[in-house]
Amino acid sequence: MFRIAFAAFAGALVLAGCGSTSSADDPYGLLEPGTIRAATQTSQPPFAYGDPTGKPVGFIIDVTDEAAKRLGLKVDYKSTSVTSSLAGLTSHQYDLAAAGLGVTDERQKSVSFTKPLFWSTTAVLTTANSAAAKLTDFAGRKVGAVTGSTQEPFVPAKMPGALPIGFPNANAAVSQLLNGALDAFVVGGPDAEQFLKQYPALRRAASAPVEHPTSMAVPKDHGALLTALDQQIGAMVADGTYARLYRKYFTTAPLPQLVAAWPALGAQFAGGL
Repeated sequence: MFRIAFAAFAGALVLAGCGSTSSADDPYGLLEPGTIRAATQTSQPPFAYGDPTGKPVGFIIDVTDEAAKRLGLKVDYKSTSVTSSLAGLTSHQYDLAAAGLGVTDERQKSVSFTKPLFWSTTAVLTTANSAAAKLTDFAGRKVGAVTGSTQEPFVPAKMPGALPIGFPNANAAVSQLLNGALDAFVVGGPDAEQFLKQYPALRRAASAPVEHPTSMAVPKDHGALLTALDQQIGAMVADGTYARLYRKYFTTAPLPQLVAAWPALGAQFAGGL
């Protein structure tokens, strides 16, 4: 009787072990061992946008792919909005939000951010026939921003009297701006550069500095993944890979705030781009 009971107990342990994943197999606590499930965007150039086939490309995508490669991991990208990507981290739909995300105090309450990947500016885009030239020129005018973005609160805070309008993504806002249904669109500086290249009918009416870096985010309980990503980003800065990817997408040298976060960039960009 004892032997039968022991055999049954041992069998149960074997079955239980077959259905579990050890920490050695999944040291980063990923939803799917070996694969980073990443939320991204397809209308945030140059950080994350879709190529002609819809495949995610961009600076953050390249950084993520390189870091994952060095960690021996794959990346499964899912395109969604800023709001949904952050909510998806807290509800454990995603392991990573791989897009250009502003690091704010409010966001840090629910997610954790990697070390800085960029330091941006805020730009106000209008059409070429608009006479607006400063932030105070938009009273009574419709000003768009992507819902959930750090530019969304910028409109009521920095553009007195403007009429804020939220959009699910940047492409939708730019479309409304071009057809005259919107007076201005507030977006990150590098994003603005891309839209200005793509649409000659647009111009930059005003710009302002930002007080926070741009990074990626992970769930609060993904500390091991966060540490690993930061280590790989640091290694990419040290060996020049980060600088190479930066030059691929940006036309101005890193701002002093970013160099302060990664001192090695000072020498790498001493002569500009």
